[in-house]
Amino acid sequence: MQEYRYLLLDLDETILDFRRTEEHSLRGMMRQLFDRELTEAEIESYDAINAELWKRLERKEVTKDRLKMLRFETWLRELGMATDEETVRTANETYMTVMSHTTIAMPDAERACRALAEKYPLYIITNGTDWVQHGRMRGMTFSDVFAGVVISDEIGCNKPDPRFFAGVTALTGDEDVSHYLVIGDSLTSDIAFGKAIGADTMWVNGRANGVVGEATYTVATIAEAADALL
Repeated sequence: MQEYRYLLLDLDETILDFRRTEEHSLRGMMRQLFDRELTEAEIESYDAINAELWKRLERKEVTKDRLKMLRFETWLRELGMATDEETVRTANETYMTVMSHTTIAMPDAERACRALAEKYPLYIITNGTDWVQHGRMRGMTFSDVFAGVVISDEIGCNKPDPRFFAGVTALTGDEDVSHYLVIGDSLTSDIAFGKAIGADTMWVNGRANGVVGEATYTVATIAEAADALL
């Protein structure tokens, strides 16, 4: 394997468990606002709606502000609940507030990141709302191992837009893409971003669903990534 100077790691479903975080936040919001318990099918419905909207955001078909409203408007309508603007806005804000206080790491993420940090400078690269992501990262018991964080909200563009790389080089001062390895779970965001800037990529394919990705390397977990790089 080629030697790299920097590792760029996605946050959700690579380091932190977004699926469990999402479920916890949805359940918390629904209990707080509507005194309602969600079924697994209802949570899966939200996840599908949200995931498709994030793909549309990556394709620049929808703005992030519109995404935040549209996901709850669509989902609440499916649940047969009110979808007026105030209800939708309150649901989204409550959901995001609960999420900002929820930190659930992927299995072995702390061990893997601490081991990797002994050899490489680690940078988190994440699409997301700045205050939510900062809140979740503050709850990480291993946040000290990261040399820096680049959040889409703070630099004005989302992965896979190659302009995202400017947020990275502002921290490292190194524009040579051959020095970087992009590591993440999303083919359309992380791996596409790495390809867009000409960097090598490592796809964390935790779902093992038979999909074949065009990444330089493929692993199942961040722990397996650490084993390959150390």
